[in-house]
Amino acid sequence: MRNFVAISLIISFFASCQSESGKMGDQYFRNGEYEKAIEAYNDYLEYQPTDINSIYNRGRAYEELGEYEKALSSYQAVLEQDPKNVNALLSVGKYHYRKGNYADAAFQFEKAIENNGNNALAYFLLGRANHNLGKISEAMEAYNAAISVDKNYGEAYLYRGALKVYSKQRRSGCSDLTVAQRLGVPNADSAIKKYCN
Repeated sequence: MRNFVAISLIISFFASCQSESGKMGDQYFRNGEYEKAIEAYNDYLEYQPTDINSIYNRGRAYEELGEYEKALSSYQAVLEQDPKNVNALLSVGKYHYRKGNYADAAFQFEKAIENNGNNALAYFLLGRANHNLGKISEAMEAYNAAISVDKNYGEAYLYRGALKVYSKQRRSGCSDLTVAQRLGVPNADSAIKKYCN
């Protein structure tokens, strides 16, 4: 019986330490100490290798350090366990977008939307990918969806406005750019000066 109690206490102690490592990783991340965060997440994942939140957050820390390949590896590890994880799908999509692989990015953003059709960011990012692919109607549709989900999504107004101006819908485009300006979106002022004055 004493051995059982002693073993239980040891297990509780190590579980507590593991949990603290995960919490410390989150704290380091919030403080911008990304290397320490990665170290804490790695310590935690030695004992809890399937903890999706810690794997994902480690990927975010790698991304903040500009270590995009390592970030991608963490996001893919999340998707191996949870193929419908919207945050990981968006992060993989952003990885491809950053590399200029807009078709691959759009594919990931579409998968995120399939799993959460109420995600304004996913629609916006899909719009940006399609915009870069020259798929004007698809980009417009995605920007419209982003705004439909979130009426205050300023960047969606900015890019939809620019797309409208490009498509010879100047008045409607300038209206969108004005909304983006009112919502405090950087570059809205310069876009209005360039296209609407």
